[in-house]
Amino acid sequence: MSTNEESMQKKITAMGIIIALLIGAIAFLLVNRNSQSTLISEQAMELDEAEVLKEDLQTQYEEVMNALDEQKGENEELNAVIENQKSDLDSRKAEISKLINSGKATKRELSQAREEINNFQSQLGRYLAELDQVKQQNQILTKEKIQLSEEKKVLQTNIAAERMNIENLNEEKAVLVGLKENLEEKNSMLNKKVNYGSVVRVTDVKGLGLKTRSSGKTVEKKLAKNVEKVQVCFNTTENELANIGKEEFLIRIINPIGETMAVEELGSGVFTSTKSKDQVRYTQKTDIEYESTKENVCIIWEPNTSFSSGLYLVEIFNKGFLAGTGSFQLK
Repeated sequence: MSTNEESMQKKITAMGIIIALLIGAIAFLLVNRNSQSTLISEQAMELDEAEVLKEDLQTQYEEVMNALDEQKGENEELNAVIENQKSDLDSRKAEISKLINSGKATKRELSQAREEINNFQSQLGRYLAELDQVKQQNQILTKEKIQLSEEKKVLQTNIAAERMNIENLNEEKAVLVGLKENLEEKNSMLNKKVNYGSVVRVTDVKGLGLKTRSSGKTVEKKLAKNVEKVQVCFNTTENELANIGKEEFLIRIINPIGETMAVEELGSGVFTSTKSKDQVRYTQKTDIEYESTKENVCIIWEPNTSFSSGLYLVEIFNKGFLAGTGSFQLK
């Protein structure tokens, strides 16, 4: 074979290789173009799906929100529950929107987003069921509140009536107390009158100084320095109002300087004046069996102290009243 033929043969072989390479390149480009077209088509479909999901999400969100808003009323507790539910839906909507708007969502993620959107209606059902339960509880509480309010009104009415009864009773009690005090005062005055009327009056109240001689004989003395003891005598009077029986007489001997002569060891003491209610000291007391007749009564007062000269007063008391008076003089 000549040199020209060999050269031609090489050219033909080289051209065949080039043509084969071109055909392979064209085939690769055609396959790649088809793949790119498929990818672009899929991406377009995914973008369309994302737009549809956005619209569905917004529609479902608004429907659920409107449905919840329709449940609102004057009950603050129910409104608070609705606001919590709406806040929960806002958070879920934000998560789904973020997933859709990422631009890199896969079919699986978009499918999950679709499922989440569809769950809005079922979630609304659960929310409405929860709100119904809250409403029922509120209705029960409202009934109980109304019942308690009615019971409170009845109780307040009963309390007001009871207070009125108490006020009436207090007024009646005040009237009765006043009547009682008035009656007690009248009884006290009557008793005073009765007691005063039953006082056994005494007359001839006399006193004299005495001294016992060495012989044992007691004689009267006029000089104070010679007097060892004093005798007081008086006569009882008739009084039909006085009870027959024991009568007590309190004798009060007042010395010239106005002091009541008294020695507790010798029977002296204190009594309350029925008339003045003052505390009065007395010198000595004596009891007699009164028979509503005139009777002479005497007592001896021997204080074992010296007597001073001057005028001595004698007061006799019965039932707390002054029954008679007298006096005697020591020089």
